Amino acid sequence: MKLFQPGGEMNYQNKFLVILISTVLVFYAVVGGLLGRGASDGSAYTQLAIFNEVLAKIKGSYVEDPNLSKVMHGALRGLLESLDPYSTYLTAEENARYQARRSDANVGLELSKEKILSYVYVIHPIEGGSSAQAGVRSGDVIESIEGVTTRNISLLQANYLLSGKVGSTVNLKILRRGQTEPVQMSVPRKKLQLPPVRSRLLEKKIGYLRVARFVGGVSAVIREKIQDLGAQGANGLVLDLRDCGGDEFGEGVEVANLFLDHGIIAYSLGQKSPKHEFVADPAKAISTLPLVVLQNYGSASAAEIVSAAIKENHRGDIVGGRSFGKASVQKLIPLEDNSAVLLSIAKFYSQSGQIIQSKGVSPDYEVADGRAELPSSQQAVSPDKDHSLKKDNDFQLKKAIELLTVPTDQKRQAA
Repeated sequence: MKLFQPGGEMNYQNKFLVILISTVLVFYAVVGGLLGRGASDGSAYTQLAIFNEVLAKIKGSYVEDPNLSKVMHGALRGLLESLDPYSTYLTAEENARYQARRSDANVGLELSKEKILSYVYVIHPIEGGSSAQAGVRSGDVIESIEGVTTRNISLLQANYLLSGKVGSTVNLKILRRGQTEPVQMSVPRKKLQLPPVRSRLLEKKIGYLRVARFVGGVSAVIREKIQDLGAQGANGLVLDLRDCGGDEFGEGVEVANLFLDHGIIAYSLGQKSPKHEFVADPAKAISTLPLVVLQNYGSASAAEIVSAAIKENHRGDIVGGRSFGKASVQKLIPLEDNSAVLLSIAKFYSQSGQIIQSKGVSPDYEVADGRAELPSSQQAVSPDKDHSLKKDNDFQLKKAIELLTVPTDQKRQAA
């Protein structure tokens, strides 16, 4: 059963007018409720009456009888999504599916939504997913999924379209920078099998750790890998968080704590969510080795918590590009008709108060990603997975090794 129906017989401009008016109506209803009856001028209620009148005119004079319930659903969704790409309205059916967390197969994409043009686009293909293998790239704009334009759907709906039975395929139309024609791609759906945290001792006894995604329990695995590298004689560490995401922010805090024995890792704050500081626990810190963190545009969410903490506590260097900027907490709020609102209730900040959401974390050393010149199938492969991938092509890793091997005074001069 389809959860939403794209298109329709209604003229687009007229449909847009109805949705726009309904959106403003809902806005004033919400504002009016917040202001309460104590508002001296009653302007919110006056304007609410005007929009009620406009809706009545539409109902009575529009070319066809509009489905106001459907229009209101669209208006509510538009209202929520105007706040940020991760807030949305869920119909009763969507809410049931969301809460069931059905483990459908998918194509393994971390997505966001571009505000101006409203298309869904790729933060990064998840390593181990079929999209990465098919050649989907960070920054790709998904114009349509199975012929449904992504301008008219929420991120949640886009993920529903991308999910399905194992072995089935989903057709994508992708707009890619540098290419004049859309890229047509058919990607198989499969169960996502994340690669394990990979580690290896590089040249000059530098330990390398590659994290594909922050999921539950990953901090414990990273702890073991760090201890193993230390036992092998590592005298420095590279933590590779490129194209790494995941909303397990607690795991990000725990990983940062492995390298910090004091200081604020991050804090969260929202209008109705009190400030909550995550402070490093000295008992959890296990490594004092020199550290470099690799990040890029595809680094998001929990990975950004780690980068910001390491940078602002002056525990190590950040090499690569500015991270994506996706660090907010969502809460599902049920409504009376079994529908729900998925609302961002708090955002994460760095120790100094720098907001991460929409801003990202800037690197200490901005270095281009030479892997972008390689075939798509090799871009996300780490050095311990494919020995044919030379460091000479990976400028960011090369810079990290340089920083961990040159004397401190020379490193300052190169900054």
